[in-house]
Amino acid sequence: MPDFYQNRLITTLQKLKDRPVDDIEDEIVKFSRRRKIALLLPALYSEFEKPAMHKIIEELKKVSFIETVVLSLDQANEAQFRKVREYMSVLPQNVKILWNHGERIQNLYTELIDEGFPLNIPGKGRVVWMGMGYLLADSKHYAIALHDCDIVNYKRELLARLVYPVVHRGLNFEFNKGYYARVTDRLYGRVMRLFYTPIIRALKKIIGFDNKFLDYMDGFRYALSGEFALIRELATGIRISPTWGLEVSLLSEVYQNTSIKRISQTEVMETYEHKHSELSKDDPNSGLLRMATDIAKTLFRILAQDGITMSEAFFKTLLATYFQEARGAVESYNALALLNGLHFDRHKEIRSVETFALAIENAKKEYMENPIGVRLISPWARVDSALPNFAEKLIECVEADNS
Repeated sequence: MPDFYQNRLITTLQKLKDRPVDDIEDEIVKFSRRRKIALLLPALYSEFEKPAMHKIIEELKKVSFIETVVLSLDQANEAQFRKVREYMSVLPQNVKILWNHGERIQNLYTELIDEGFPLNIPGKGRVVWMGMGYLLADSKHYAIALHDCDIVNYKRELLARLVYPVVHRGLNFEFNKGYYARVTDRLYGRVMRLFYTPIIRALKKIIGFDNKFLDYMDGFRYALSGEFALIRELATGIRISPTWGLEVSLLSEVYQNTSIKRISQTEVMETYEHKHSELSKDDPNSGLLRMATDIAKTLFRILAQDGITMSEAFFKTLLATYFQEARGAVESYNALALLNGLHFDRHKEIRSVETFALAIENAKKEYMENPIGVRLISPWARVDSALPNFAEKLIECVEADNS
């Protein structure tokens, strides 16, 4: 039986019944006549070499409420860019490919870097930011949705449930976060289960359960999901992280730029399957260990900006408290797996916790050496102020690449 539990802060919209997706879409189509919706897809070219992306395209062909689809393409040469244009040409929406490695867009990056914007780190954060800027340059869009392009079991219901809360005229949400379960014959989502939630709760124990930001961050069912929708006005004022801390920093930016009562989270699908990353203590600069390190650093810097002092003693206490929280999580998930007949390797889970503890140590070291760290990419409102004609240049470059 689905639950309808609401935590104290974030309005949670669970999937209580199998409502036909056509019914949801019919409502959204009516709202979209006045509230135009765009979809932003950050993608590597390599994702077009796998089945998931082609499944997504087939599903998007059936979606009628999206006005514009922008695919922000990374790591693609000219021949690959043209292939992607051909793949995406079957969609009925207004489709634009933002070719991040193309000469025109690269020249724009150079102009921004010369102006002092921190855009020298390639990755998902940068391509999301540039794609967002292209959509914001056109004022016709009321809402922007974003989801990843490696979802193996993608269905268009995900998109409908993602945008519904922010475009429904009877609701007042400005930001909606998607969530789901990561489960097949076993539990996945190790970073969320064994690192993010335990470190958030460890920080709450140390700093205080009355810390509103940590309480907010603990309220999301799947804070690390890559799926969200937001209104244009909010998107204009938020910064984007160029690191693995993208999702955490985004939630922080939303927290600072709107009120909690304008934030929701929606169960967009029951189970979610995508590519799995490796967790290895031998390589701190890749895979899930790097992700966890960047998440921890992001949390430390956000808390420091809020006036929290973090000393050597603080980090020693955090490490011990994290272990306690994470081990408790392992026991809870072991019970969950047993009841549901899922494969669960308790030894492997404990080893994962021990590896994630290295992320805290690595993040602490990097934070102490450089408390400011990698700057977030500035909001587009600042770009408009510094370079008043940049939005028009961006539109011209994308149009030229797509002509």
